[in-house]
Amino acid sequence: MKKVWKINKLVLPQHSDHAGVMWHGTYFNWLEEARVNALSKAGINYVDLTKNGFELPLIDTSIKYIAPLFLGDNIIIETLFKISKSPKIKIHSKFINKSKKVLTVAEVNLVLINKNSFSIVRKRPEFISKAFSNLNG
Repeated sequence: MKKVWKINKLVLPQHSDHAGVMWHGTYFNWLEEARVNALSKAGINYVDLTKNGFELPLIDTSIKYIAPLFLGDNIIIETLFKISKSPKIKIHSKFINKSKKVLTVAEVNLVLINKNSFSIVRKRPEFISKAFSNLNG
């Protein structure tokens, strides 16, 4: 069974507009936070990843806003990684409220690159492969 990674978030004033609706840019920040948090729990600190000459840039994304998030909402972000031998790393996330209603779904696709050459890494180093295996569950 696939591993689902979770973080809890609270919609604060800095996340919302004057109507109390969460600003669209906050979704991207929270998606990144969820990814970096899951990577850390799986054994890769993102700072260490970059110090070792790698990056995980976003290559495409989609977000479906089903219902708005409002100031004061407590949200759980559930993140599922789909990592195979392909260079593309697929990540699916759901923003879920306390009533267990899915308010937003997102897909983010990344690729592992060598920072120095900006080339896609097709043969992953062992420490990255191990963490990616942990992410998949």
